[in-house]
Amino acid sequence: MRSRNLNGGTQRVVCKEIMSKYLKSLHKGLTRVKVSKLINMMNIRNESAWRIQFSVIYALVFRELNSRFGRYRLGYMWALLEPLAFIGVLSGIRVLFGRSSMGGVEYPLFFASGIMPYLLFQHILISSMNAVEANRGVFNYQRVKPVDCVIARVAIEGIIYGLATCIILPALYLLGFTFSWNDTVSYILTVALLIIFATGLGLVMSVIAPLWQESKKIVPIAIRPLFFVSGIFFVLSDMPERAKAFLLINPLLHAIELIRHSMFAEYQVGEVNVSYLFICSLVSLVLGLSVYRIYRLDLVTSGNIR
Repeated sequence: MRSRNLNGGTQRVVCKEIMSKYLKSLHKGLTRVKVSKLINMMNIRNESAWRIQFSVIYALVFRELNSRFGRYRLGYMWALLEPLAFIGVLSGIRVLFGRSSMGGVEYPLFFASGIMPYLLFQHILISSMNAVEANRGVFNYQRVKPVDCVIARVAIEGIIYGLATCIILPALYLLGFTFSWNDTVSYILTVALLIIFATGLGLVMSVIAPLWQESKKIVPIAIRPLFFVSGIFFVLSDMPERAKAFLLINPLLHAIELIRHSMFAEYQVGEVNVSYLFICSLVSLVLGLSVYRIYRLDLVTSGNIR
């Protein structure tokens, strides 16, 4: 019997059973239940559009998690290795120069609060570029849209960032790098604005990448300078005035400085502005949604922009 012929209660039961089997297969690193079966169960006429889209994104998230980490026994641990490597190397270099803190924050904490937001931005942008082409097969299902694939990847990067923060910061605290948490609301707001800013750019790149294949090689190289001008390993207040005027153009610098200030009561910021970050995030999101809306049909029908 096809899923659309089932009543609402039966559909929900079947969906739960399939999701249960799928989660078990993820735990073993195997895809025993295809996500297409779950998506078929979501082709329900009497469900709201928002609920259906949420269900599709939910299924795509598990599909992405399995394809990214499911083949390795300790696959999820790889998500921690990159920020830990950066924190260790940068802290070691600074210690060699005989300094133990920056802006009143000890080095490992200072670098952790800078490198993790930067990696969140970088990973959202790069993964969004490949979202459409990597999931082209699921566009055969009318409920699945290219934007769903981008949102799923953004959600995964956000989850990874949240888990990494919840693991790395307590670990550093237990190792003796103490700090006083400052403002949770400000922290959540700033991270949300950073994700929105990165998502808008990611939507633009998800459209450009099929048109211009070379962009997949150029964009990762083009954004590397941001690593050096986003406040990851320097304090903005220590920079010359002329340098500040140039650096403050970068919205990522505002995000990292505000995140660092919201995390550590000891860290003080002056020139950065949450309003500037909000405006940049809003412009980025509107631009991304506009570009996607113009070319969305081309992405689904041919995979190329005409």
